[in-house]
Amino acid sequence: MSNKSKTTAILPEAQQTPDAPREVAKSVVDANGVHQVGISEAVRGSKSDSFNSHILRETIFSISTANKNAEEINSIIQAAAAAIGGFKPKDEIEGMLAAQAVALHFGAMEALRRSMIPNQPSEIASKLRKDGANLARAMTDMIDALDRKRGKGPQVVRVERVVVNDGGQAIVGTVNPSPKV
Repeated sequence: MSNKSKTTAILPEAQQTPDAPREVAKSVVDANGVHQVGISEAVRGSKSDSFNSHILRETIFSISTANKNAEEINSIIQAAAAAIGGFKPKDEIEGMLAAQAVALHFGAMEALRRSMIPNQPSEIASKLRKDGANLARAMTDMIDALDRKRGKGPQVVRVERVVVNDGGQAIVGTVNPSPKV
């Protein structure tokens, strides 16, 4: 079954069946073969259920599910939802960055997995390893972008030029203001 023939609908938490409280997403295949996926509060970066559902659905669609059975697909959905939830997105931008990082991670792992398939031409294996490494670097870029958005990025002060004229004083180091008396 190819990815194009699968449909996934994401349900709000209120419509989920509570048979596994630790799951962050629950996938159930309905009578029409549609994967109904409920997401927990942990995955949400937005107050909009529609936005959250779309982000999770797009992340899932970016992950290879070819030749996977329903149990394996549910496991992939769980892993993707848990990974997005691990970022604890606070808004839509953080949700998108988290989803991109998760999709890039799964892509990197798939490329690296394929690079290890025996008896394939070395140039194909090499290309897959390079693609996997590039995807992994892109994932760390997404994490850095999320850290910068959250104000956790490295703060750099670069001093280009300091001029001290005759009679002036320059202090290098930490300067603490004197207490007011």
